[in-house]
Amino acid sequence: MKHKALNLLFLANHILLIFYMCWQANNSAQLKIESVTPLLVVSLLLTDITYISSCNIRANNVISLFCGVLILDCWYMLLLLDTRYIANFLFTVISPVMWYAFIKFLLLFLFQGSKYKFRKTVNIILLITCIGTLTGLCISNRAFAGMYGIQLFASMSCLLFIVVCYRQRVAFVLKSEWKYIVISAAIVTISFLIYYLATADIAYHISNFGVYLPVLLFFISVHGIVQKEHNALPFFAIFSRKQFIFIISAILSVIGTAVLILGGGYEELLISINILFASFYLCNIVLAQNLKNKTGSITKESEYHAALRQLEQEEILKSDFADFLHDDILQDLLAIKNMMNKAHRPDIQDMIIETLDGLNTHIRQQMQDYHPIILKNLTEKENYQNLIEAVTLSFPYRNIAVSFDCPDSLFLVEPYNVLVYRLLKELLMNVYKHSDGNRAWITLSQEKGMIELCVSDNGTAILENIISSDETAHKGIASMREQVSRIGGTISFSNNIPGGIHVKIVIPMKGDVSYQYFIS
Repeated sequence: MKHKALNLLFLANHILLIFYMCWQANNSAQLKIESVTPLLVVSLLLTDITYISSCNIRANNVISLFCGVLILDCWYMLLLLDTRYIANFLFTVISPVMWYAFIKFLLLFLFQGSKYKFRKTVNIILLITCIGTLTGLCISNRAFAGMYGIQLFASMSCLLFIVVCYRQRVAFVLKSEWKYIVISAAIVTISFLIYYLATADIAYHISNFGVYLPVLLFFISVHGIVQKEHNALPFFAIFSRKQFIFIISAILSVIGTAVLILGGGYEELLISINILFASFYLCNIVLAQNLKNKTGSITKESEYHAALRQLEQEEILKSDFADFLHDDILQDLLAIKNMMNKAHRPDIQDMIIETLDGLNTHIRQQMQDYHPIILKNLTEKENYQNLIEAVTLSFPYRNIAVSFDCPDSLFLVEPYNVLVYRLLKELLMNVYKHSDGNRAWITLSQEKGMIELCVSDNGTAILENIISSDETAHKGIASMREQVSRIGGTISFSNNIPGGIHVKIVIPMKGDVSYQYFIS
């Protein structure tokens, strides 16, 4: 689903929740803490959905799914207060759907859309058990309870199985995000204790309260992703952060004063605040569209504009791929089509086979350029060794002895393994194309979250010519500089002893940065 359509869907849900809260407040006999607390939590969640979905201009699936889980939480808490039959039915329906969405979110949080074994099987099991639970609800309460138990068991079993199979990946992500997860756990625990003590004399005050608590453990962690890599709120293209906070604070003060003067209560205040943020959300969607279409007169540089420039680079990449399909693939296919009328001739058959073989080789090479194939059944070292051998075979007339030093236990989380693959290929190709030496040395290591890639040769190239050259002369080097710099890494060039060039690339391998999509 497109990001704009998803935001509009979130906005529609926001408005629908506001109407439902108004109906609940209007039918509430008296103000009780057990009814006010869910309204407060829902208001906070709606405000947060507004913020993080507005920042998520790149449509990160983790952030989008997290917003969806929070929306289910909102309905779960509000429907819990309604004693009508239809509300109880919807409340029961949401329970298995919430569990399904939460497990999907956990897996997406850990892998960020990266491929892993048994993914399709796990998705099928999660979906079938969720549908089975909903089907059981239509049969009887006993059938629903039995299927719900099966769903919980199957979901947890699948999650634990994947975690065990990919414990190295999971350990890396948790190690990278442990501070945020601990902070989230502390905030959730303290808030729950305060609520528990404040409502200790109320019967069933924590009934079903724990269903949405685990989701909030990732609350701060997802915010870490938003703030570090997606902090591109469209309003910040017009106002500074301080100005924006001042405007919001002033409007909230006016709303609070107006509610007090008109004799409104706590529920009316929360609903008014939700209306404010729904309006803010709508303005943010419209402003984002104007900025993207460049219809506004805004000239101030912002992180939002920077993110848009990156999206433009992605569009250029897609355009290049389209040109490749048109100029290289389509032309050969048309040539084969034209030759089919004379396919009975042996010479034409040979031409067709030759063209198909060339087409097959060309497509495979292009696939490796756009998306390198990292085989899951091989170690990182073995994949890079295969790359070195492939590059060597592509230059049969160059006799260069390549030495590759890499620990067998090397571990690179996605997509760093793909990034290093591309960097290594580019550097080694440069050695074969531009170096007049006969030796090359490659070292690759990863220690304490730092990836270090070194490539050197014994040629006679002059270091100053490479460093001082313009980007048009060495587009590959310029592209590597931009890519490495974007993720906080460094690339340096120095003289190799006794001769040649030594290139050293150092990249921090962070869990939060692994959530991004890299541009080749």
